[in-house]
Amino acid sequence: MALIAGLLGAGVGAVGAAERSGQALDLPPDMARIAAAGELRIALTTDDWPPFFFTHPTRGLVGLDIDLAREMAGRLGVEVRFVREAKTFDDLVTLVVSRRADLAVAYLSDTLERSVRAAFSQPYVQLKPAVLINRALAGQARRGPDLNALLNHPDATIGVTLGSSAETFAAIDYPQARLVKFEAWSDITRALETETLLAGFSDQIDAQKWQSEHPEAAISIETVMLAGPPDTIAVAVHFDDRQLRYWLDHFLAVKHRDGSLARLNHYYVGSDLWKKDLSASP
Repeated sequence: MALIAGLLGAGVGAVGAAERSGQALDLPPDMARIAAAGELRIALTTDDWPPFFFTHPTRGLVGLDIDLAREMAGRLGVEVRFVREAKTFDDLVTLVVSRRADLAVAYLSDTLERSVRAAFSQPYVQLKPAVLINRALAGQARRGPDLNALLNHPDATIGVTLGSSAETFAAIDYPQARLVKFEAWSDITRALETETLLAGFSDQIDAQKWQSEHPEAAISIETVMLAGPPDTIAVAVHFDDRQLRYWLDHFLAVKHRDGSLARLNHYYVGSDLWKKDLSASP
């Protein structure tokens, strides 16, 4: 089928063009649904998570995931609509599974637990795990310089964001520690500053953002980038939408081959270029 071949080649406007030309019946059911709706619904959380997605005072929604989602919709020839109903990252999967969104492109880790409920694209970002440690409490613990000995201990308290991949990874890496679940990363950092928490577990984005915003706190809070497996960020899609998942993987493969995915990652994750550009925006 020439139309499908063009679609899988990520031709601009393929799905929307098929609908307008009356050929939508030739599309697989999942692609035909998007063509008929004329929009691609993208699930986001209600909270902002820069640099992946956040609200700029004059430019509206911006970020790596926003750029990616808009390009996806443009390639499919439909409009993009952002569905901001999820309170947690696990809720993003619920939005996709319940058909209230077509995709979740929202700083979402493709954990094994989430893969039971939904399918995922190939990863488009890999993040290093990171931990913030209260130096005073670490000294009082007197368990030596070994990080595992410090954190994987019954007396260790490690903060994680509720419903995040950090909750899963910390439980695997430090099974003897007591995990304390917080609604937001900012709650974890406040607990670290007030010495009510030994450590906070997340990824390089959260750790580096806090570090850059609180350089004076380095004397009391240590930032450690961990050498473990990376946290992989991917797009969640309904398990029945097989053609859409195939298209997503092909879309990301094309962006990987032409270097545009690497440039996008460098702009938002590997540098502060996005901050500089947005600070210069009116």
